[in-house]
Amino acid sequence: MKRALAVKLALQGYVYRAIENILNVSQGYVSKWKKRFITQGIPGLRLGYRGAKTKLTREEEESTIQWLSCQEYWDISELEIYLIEEYDVIFESKESYYKIYRKAKITRQKAEKVNPRKNEELVKKRR
Repeated sequence: MKRALAVKLALQGYVYRAIENILNVSQGYVSKWKKRFITQGIPGLRLGYRGAKTKLTREEEESTIQWLSCQEYWDISELEIYLIEEYDVIFESKESYYKIYRKAKITRQKAEKVNPRKNEELVKKRR
């Protein structure tokens, strides 16, 4: 059961990115199941399709845009975790996350933590 293992690793202190690589799951997946385990215990990890909320209300969207504006840098996985933890929302496609970025006037280039063209080591290697 991947979700139980993901929760176990998260509770043992593994970072979400490491769990993502070990289990080949998204960070949002780890966050969702950890949150459910904390609130519902072991029964929360059992299968039981309830369906996920896939849309934000206008207020939730505005609050998310406000949250984004306070961030130092932007990362899709961080946005995904935020939406799961705050609103229990999981979008079906990455495009929905990009749509929020556009509404917040954040470009994909601006979303990167480091500009890959400004990497001194890569510049030196090319010379």
